[in-house]
Amino acid sequence: MSVSVNRRENPDGTIDYEIPVSGEDFYWANWYPASKELGVKIFLDGGQFTKDQVPDVIRELELLKGWAKANLTGYDLEYMVGRTERLQQKIPGTFAKDDTILYIF
Repeated sequence: MSVSVNRRENPDGTIDYEIPVSGEDFYWANWYPASKELGVKIFLDGGQFTKDQVPDVIRELELLKGWAKANLTGYDLEYMVGRTERLQQKIPGTFAKDDTILYIF
């Protein structure tokens, strides 16, 4: 399993766009504890957000990237920093409509 940002805008409500966040083991070992430590409120497994919340999501991802730089090394550091940067780049352009909701699961 893995955690990803998902957009459900197919006519039948299924996922039409996905941005990978992390493998599930890495998420629970690193992303989740970092999120709790940093007080992340939106960018969590099971969370959702709208276009209006994108600036807050980008800030939370910046906090998570900083946490990775302070707490991880080697491949783990490269993986988490790379994923946060990719998410920061991709998320703003993911909203097909103003009322689009992105889900994290």
